[in-house]
Amino acid sequence: MENLIRFFQRFSALMLFIVLEVIAIALMVNYNNYHLSVFMNSSNVVTGGLYHATSGVTEYFGLYGKNEKLSVENTRLKNENQNLRKQLAALSSQVPKAAKADTVVPVEEQYHYIPAKVINNSVNHYQNYLTLNKGLRDGVRPDMGVVSADGVVGIVMQASDRYCVVLSMLNPNSRISCRLEKCRNFGSLVWNGLDPRKGDLIEIPRHAEVQAGEKVITSGFSSIFPEGIAVGTVKDFDLKPSDNFYDIEIELATDFRKLTYVNIISYDHRAEMVSLEQQVEK
Repeated sequence: MENLIRFFQRFSALMLFIVLEVIAIALMVNYNNYHLSVFMNSSNVVTGGLYHATSGVTEYFGLYGKNEKLSVENTRLKNENQNLRKQLAALSSQVPKAAKADTVVPVEEQYHYIPAKVINNSVNHYQNYLTLNKGLRDGVRPDMGVVSADGVVGIVMQASDRYCVVLSMLNPNSRISCRLEKCRNFGSLVWNGLDPRKGDLIEIPRHAEVQAGEKVITSGFSSIFPEGIAVGTVKDFDLKPSDNFYDIEIELATDFRKLTYVNIISYDHRAEMVSLEQQVEK
């Protein structure tokens, strides 16, 4: 208590000056139109800046919910698009042959998409995996493809009721069937274990006309990915005189360090296709 009294005694003159200054400014602003307008404009600038900053912070933290809603909405639209293609295919059977040339329905109609969020991801290991928040109860099964808005991500390895583990493209055990978009020669995309933004396209024969910047897309030669999904672009390539295949470096379309929302691809006729292929192999 004594310290408080000493504080007031020591700074009483300064505190009295501040109080009188505030009263003087208040009287000047309230009874002078010019000073009142200046004060109002200044306060509007300050409060406006504070509101803008607060709004920016609020919007930033609100992006999480918005992004999740957008991911679900995009997946819904994709599935709706596939359903419309199926209906178009059914209707095209009733159209005369002469008119069917304009109603081509791609193989993509046989796929549907399951939205998921990445809850664990690695990019700096030699063997990288992802964990997603969807599992068996959501219709997820092993050997389903996983894609982002930019391109291929990987393949589901295992699934529990609520989660699944994905073999990332950034894993030497991953091999994605791809083809060059222009020359249409196909091979396999593998990761060299070094750069998370680059991969190698192998098995492209020497007679292929490879071009820098050419897009690399999925070949569709499996029940995992439909044809035409982005994988990357040709960054660099080399062909030695004694080699039968190119050495092609690919810049991957997917930035694995920024993955948040993905889609799991389910092929409607996978069981039938796999069963038939197993019978042939026997």
